[in-house]
Amino acid sequence: MLLNLPPGTAIWLGIAILLGIFEIFTVGLLFVFFAFGALVAALVSIWSDSMLLEAVVFVVASLLLIVFARPLFRKAFKIGDQPQRPSNVDALIGMEVLVLEPVDRLQGRVKILNTGEVWSAYLEAETVGPTLEMNALGVIRKVDGAKLVIVPK
Repeated sequence: MLLNLPPGTAIWLGIAILLGIFEIFTVGLLFVFFAFGALVAALVSIWSDSMLLEAVVFVVASLLLIVFARPLFRKAFKIGDQPQRPSNVDALIGMEVLVLEPVDRLQGRVKILNTGEVWSAYLEAETVGPTLEMNALGVIRKVDGAKLVIVPK
């Protein structure tokens, strides 16, 4: 062995390395603080032969780091702050449409102005008026299967 480490120190260093590897494969920024706790326990194990003391130091150091350092790291690296943008058909909600064929409460055809896609559509049940005529503008309220549910703009 290159380094003449006490057995407890080698164990804690091994635990710290394993926890560091776990952190690489996760995105929560959690295991790194347990790894630092294991490093603190490894330092204590150099001067102590009490595994109980080292375990207590590991737990306390890890918890203190999680409580106090984790929020600072998450803020500094902007982890978890990105708002989730809608994707797929959920991204269509709120977009404007141009009526290609009159739209009533059962059927019709519209063109989404942002994308140029042509969809089948029908009017939302609470809409005032029986139909939206050709070239009228509407707004997508939701997607129901393969049809858009729209309201007049």
